Amino acid sequence: MEKPFASLEQRVAAGYLAMLPAFVPLENRQVHEAGQREFYELMGALFRLLAEEPELLFPTLHPDDAFPTRYKKEYGKPQLQANLSKAERAVKGLLGNLFLLGQGREVKLNWRERKILDRLGAGGGALPEAWTWMARRPGADPVAFAYCLFDPDHVYTRGVFAPLLGEEPFQRLEGWMLSQGYRAYDMYNAKWPDYRLSLRYANPAWGPERPSIGNEYKVMHTGVSAEYDAHVASPASLGVCVPRGLKLFLQHFGEMAPQVRELVLERTKRCDGCRYCVQTDKSGVRPLACLLVEGEELCPYYPGYAYRWPGLSQELVDRLTGFLDFMDGFAPDRSASE
Repeated sequence: MEKPFASLEQRVAAGYLAMLPAFVPLENRQVHEAGQREFYELMGALFRLLAEEPELLFPTLHPDDAFPTRYKKEYGKPQLQANLSKAERAVKGLLGNLFLLGQGREVKLNWRERKILDRLGAGGGALPEAWTWMARRPGADPVAFAYCLFDPDHVYTRGVFAPLLGEEPFQRLEGWMLSQGYRAYDMYNAKWPDYRLSLRYANPAWGPERPSIGNEYKVMHTGVSAEYDAHVASPASLGVCVPRGLKLFLQHFGEMAPQVRELVLERTKRCDGCRYCVQTDKSGVRPLACLLVEGEELCPYYPGYAYRWPGLSQELVDRLTGFLDFMDGFAPDRSASE
């Protein structure tokens, strides 16, 4: 059930707290565990403060609201996205400034940001050792800094999404994937940081490259992608990753197990004549890409939009593992996951 928020800004701030992973330090000689814990507790205190007292950072608080679906179609409230984006910019600006301070850069904090640091006891004097280490170590980035992802080899988001999606079914799905050779990844955009952590499981049998973020675009590996979007009424969701679209698998529809066929017929988009698949055809004679399956014209493009759920059940896990297992039968290098 969606948690009630006193304001839209509180909803945004609470999303950062929801994504803060459990504390897992990196064993090294530069910054000991106690120092890493100090910084972790500082960032946790920051996210809790913003969630409990959003007025410290946001000049104006708006009534709480959220998009009904993660694709943010027309909602009849044109200011909602603008207000959400403004709130996000305020949090991102604060986190970005903290990262720059850690790098030793000269940063001009506004009075709200200075007041927040004072409340945290970090408004003067030397910065904590782990603060500067996380901002200056090789490969440092603002997202790993903000969420205290100390160990590059540890997948932090596994512990974040399990309780959000359903602990028992998630662990069962995860256990099946790991037993089949799938690998887990913390995923986020470091080049243009949006501070959205996601979890990706990918089967290396489909290729040695690192998998893409999400399950909609440039998907080259089977697996799942778990994401969190505070702008949506049900923020957490999990989607199936279908490599290179559905065409190959729809062509072998008859070879699927009954529960997999049911899933595919239930979730795959019906052709609506949008003609996206033939928009570059100047001849005007290229047939549409849809495939006729069980009397239905099914679209093979961008299946990730339909293959996504706000939570897991044991029945859904059965269907997902069956679908993944079927697709993996077409992997170019099945030995890579063994």
